[in-house]
Amino acid sequence: MSKAFTKEDDDGGVSLPSASSFVVPSGRFHITAVGATILEKNRDIRVREALSRADILPATAAHPERATLGVTVHVRGNGGEEKSVRLITSEERGLIGAGCSIQSPLGLALLGKHVGDICEVTTPRGVDELEIVKLEGEAAKT
Repeated sequence: MSKAFTKEDDDGGVSLPSASSFVVPSGRFHITAVGATILEKNRDIRVREALSRADILPATAAHPERATLGVTVHVRGNGGEEKSVRLITSEERGLIGAGCSIQSPLGLALLGKHVGDICEVTTPRGVDELEIVKLEGEAAKT
């Protein structure tokens, strides 16, 4: 499997992070609608306080035209393997521990792309090409 598909892209079966594993942002920050729903279940006072400072973005359309915050991007790698990643802010990633930060190399490469686009991601092994095969918005998950 491509190195582009490691660490920040596992979004399946999101569970609440333990108290020692999340990073609480200071000040205001943005979070996706799905991220806010996940964090609302967390009883930790630090997470609840951080959520009160969050600007919750509207849910993305079920079938978005391009990859933006909150969109799940389905890609096909060099070897034909397929994977999906949900684009989120680094603050949301720090609180939830899952998803792909738009500040990461993979997130930056995917941001703004359309179905059919090919993007390049630089990894420790070199450059991987990813084809965007499907975009899924948060509204499709409800």
